[in-house]
Amino acid sequence: MRMRACLIAAVLSIAPFSAAVAEPLAYGVAYDDLYRVDLATRQATYVGRAGDYAGLPLAALTGLSYGPGSELYAIAGTQKALVRINAMNGSATFVGNFGLAGQGQGQFDALDLSMTYGCDGSFWMTSALTHDLWRVNAQTAIITRVGSTGRQITGLAMRGGVLYGTGINSDQGLYRISTIDGTATLIGTFNGAIPWIGPSFGSDGTLWATLSYNPPFNREWSDLARFDMASGAMTNLGPITGPDGLRYFSMKGLAVAPTSCVPEGPGGTPEPAQLPANSSWAMLLLGLFILVGSAVQLRKRRT
Repeated sequence: MRMRACLIAAVLSIAPFSAAVAEPLAYGVAYDDLYRVDLATRQATYVGRAGDYAGLPLAALTGLSYGPGSELYAIAGTQKALVRINAMNGSATFVGNFGLAGQGQGQFDALDLSMTYGCDGSFWMTSALTHDLWRVNAQTAIITRVGSTGRQITGLAMRGGVLYGTGINSDQGLYRISTIDGTATLIGTFNGAIPWIGPSFGSDGTLWATLSYNPPFNREWSDLARFDMASGAMTNLGPITGPDGLRYFSMKGLAVAPTSCVPEGPGGTPEPAQLPANSSWAMLLLGLFILVGSAVQLRKRRT
């Protein structure tokens, strides 16, 4: 009876850990502020402001992504520059300028840029207005044009070396994007008028996204969504709520986990991930195996 109770306790100790990792914490950016987002409750907590560089604000942040060293990076649209963001206080460090000033549209020289970190150590960046796809040097922010997506892509995410993008307006849908020439191949579409979609993969392969509406709408909160990778179908999970400072500010960047570069297996599905030797799961399972082994040896001795 005592051994059975120990085994039950060991299994129960694993269960809450499994539930905790199922709905992870993420980071999101809204204009010039960084937030920590609980994906289970859709609750955002303020972390801090990006700050200024050369007397100008590092703002209109988009394309939040984990980069080198699993640090946070983003695009500062006001300066068309790559910045590194401190996850503890939200402050941004200027990395480099993309050299795209004057190539945008309207009075704000807008390009509607988004990006994600790739498996080659570079960032991938696209413009929803010009449709260009670039490779970005993570240390210098120097860009190299790859090609054209031909689509209005507002968000990028990579997993297993495959680049994905989320399109808006007449191009609304989930796409697979070639890193050779930028060609975007539609996976599937979904309903609803959504001006900005910012995707990010979780460590388990779930594709999450923020749905932002302002402008042109006047929605109080951005929404959180989840994608079906096979069909491209999207499920809107509801609003991401938080402090008053987040109200009516679009969350145009989401970072859930560092980019996974595990190669895809036959049929385009990721190979099963191996548990790290020092992971909590590995330690719990090892302890369970030791406990079971000890029980067997003890029974043998008694018989």
